[in-house]
Amino acid sequence: MSTDPTEEDAAASRAVVGGRHLPLAIAVGVAMAALFLASLFWHPVAFTIVVAVLTALAYVESHRVMAPIGAPLAVPVLILGTLTMLFGAFQARHTGQIIGVLVLFLAAIVWQLADRDREQLVQRLSLTLLFGLWVGFLASFAVLLVERSPAGAMGVLAVIGAAILTDIGGYGFGVRFGKHKVAPTISPNKSWEGLIGGLVVATAGGAFVLPLLDPRFGWELGVIIALACGLASFVGDLTESMIKRDLGVKDLGGLLPGHGGILDRVDGILVALPVGYFILEVAL
Repeated sequence: MSTDPTEEDAAASRAVVGGRHLPLAIAVGVAMAALFLASLFWHPVAFTIVVAVLTALAYVESHRVMAPIGAPLAVPVLILGTLTMLFGAFQARHTGQIIGVLVLFLAAIVWQLADRDREQLVQRLSLTLLFGLWVGFLASFAVLLVERSPAGAMGVLAVIGAAILTDIGGYGFGVRFGKHKVAPTISPNKSWEGLIGGLVVATAGGAFVLPLLDPRFGWELGVIIALACGLASFVGDLTESMIKRDLGVKDLGGLLPGHGGILDRVDGILVALPVGYFILEVAL
């Protein structure tokens, strides 16, 4: 017996909330979390490799979205610079990061010198450097957190957890209570109610969960990490929205069904990583 089309439409509409297909988005999110946690608690090298693969995929899919609109990325340059930053951070902390930034800059210059046409030189060079610093450099702080900070893997978990809880809480509170928009011309779905609700959820997690997972995290430090990294992640989310709006694209990729591209999923986390790293460096 066939299902009533109206019932199928109703079920489909219930599955899509706030522009997301929730069951699919949740399944993809769980798979990403499993990969992340397995590498994080297995070995720092494995975690660094996972971060490197994700950043490389982010560059490739972003290039595929941006090239047709006249904003291509120098993907080989980005991958070379990012690998240097990631494994440089693993081996030599901030010195390795700086070497990676230098490799990114010099490789981007050489790439443009080798291009005989050199069309839109400033734009292409700027885009490559922007994405290299935005994605590769900020991602290298995840390596510093797991390998070189006093908190280790728990530091990574605390920072990323704060960003994720802020996003989840903000989504829930925003859908239910959101009326006052933070930046309607940049991200119409972001509301002050969602932001406050997200920070409350993240703060509760930081204050009550972190001390249970690691005694080095008192509730005060948990609250500081949650608030600082939650706000940073919100700024990171708005930053990507601003870039996408300027480019005229909805997502910077589509590898993650229900989420968009990799950058669409980790935009807030990237900005939260250095904030959390320096807080933990001072506090622990």
